[in-house]
Amino acid sequence: MKRAIITTAVAGAAFVGATYLLRRQQGPRAVERHTPVIPIVTPVIDFRVAEMVLEAMEHLPNDEITLVLHTQGGCVLSCVMIANGLRRFAASTAVVPYMAISGGTLIALNATRLEMGRNAALSAVDPIVSGVRVKYMPETSQDTEVLSARDYARSIEDYLRTTLTARQGSSASLAVVNRAMSRLMGDHTPHEWPITMAEVAQLGIPVEPAPSRWANFVDEYRRRWWR
Repeated sequence: MKRAIITTAVAGAAFVGATYLLRRQQGPRAVERHTPVIPIVTPVIDFRVAEMVLEAMEHLPNDEITLVLHTQGGCVLSCVMIANGLRRFAASTAVVPYMAISGGTLIALNATRLEMGRNAALSAVDPIVSGVRVKYMPETSQDTEVLSARDYARSIEDYLRTTLTARQGSSASLAVVNRAMSRLMGDHTPHEWPITMAEVAQLGIPVEPAPSRWANFVDEYRRRWWR
């Protein structure tokens, strides 16, 4: 099955948009299907990126999608909204040729299929507010910013558990889910400490090697727009 990509650059060339071409006639009876691709190749996933990704998702007429992720993460709300959009597709693939850190990991885990490059990395997804990991904020503080940060932390933890339960399958034991939760909430590691493909598999999360063409795709995009 081929993938069709039609791209649109956005403000400072941080994002590539989506495809609308899904099928091509090859004769009176032959139809070749194309899986639509939405690349999210940007240092930061902000509201503008989320807006454009959701718009692209909204106008795809079939129930298949591929996301190509190369990002350090970004706004919690923006990443969760993209992940929610990804959940509605019956068949979805997240491809991580190099890195999908923080919110990028949260998005990737919500695809029905995950592919990673041989040197690719995910990371913890616990929220950071004003440069501080929420888990390091004083538990007794009644400061409104701290209270709001705790709300984010609880919401992300619940969201991640729902994601892992779906991703690991109903047969996964509570111990398996909790081990993945601990690693992905960064209980004993720095927030951006890399989680390799081998470790992802050890956490009970199905993952496949990404074809090298996706690394080439990201390389070409970065040469064209980032430099």
